[in-house]
Amino acid sequence: MRVQILILIPLLSLLSCKSEQKSNTITSDSKVVDEKKVNIKEQTKNDTLERFFPSEKEIIKNDTLIQMRNIEIEITRNSLDSYIVNEFDSDGIKNIQKYRDFENHLLIKKDSKVLIDTILKKENFIENTGKEFQYISIFHGYWFNEIKDNRIELFGMISKPETDYSFAFQHFFDINTGEFEIKKSIDEEY
Repeated sequence: MRVQILILIPLLSLLSCKSEQKSNTITSDSKVVDEKKVNIKEQTKNDTLERFFPSEKEIIKNDTLIQMRNIEIEITRNSLDSYIVNEFDSDGIKNIQKYRDFENHLLIKKDSKVLIDTILKKENFIENTGKEFQYISIFHGYWFNEIKDNRIELFGMISKPETDYSFAFQHFFDINTGEFEIKKSIDEEY
């Protein structure tokens, strides 16, 4: 009997310590929204959840220095005030996701002399993407890839957020002529 009591006491103790998991709720007009599904920092209004991606405007700067050729490549990615909207309903809540668009400032120097200083937006590639795709896409990214001979290869992507629908391209800059050439990327990764 004593052994049974010794076993029963820790078991009862464990059961009594188990806390009841409660879900905090946010009341929005006529509906109740579970906090686990909605981040409190996100705006809820009339059963609508609106979020920006990224949440804040940002500037990202990438510098590349090719010392053997004395070439500097600087790409600065800036968030714009324009964005693409993705709307859907989930559990009675209207979700509005706003994906910020970007522009890329490209600066290339050789021997401290500026070869190119330009700003690239998705509109610069309208001949390759078409107007309809421009309306639903953002300039997802633009990166330095490599230098071969006297050509700098950059890589860019314009895409519809949350999909595989994109235009990936190689952007070649000829150091001698200062001209750009665009080729659609056929790399299967993109």
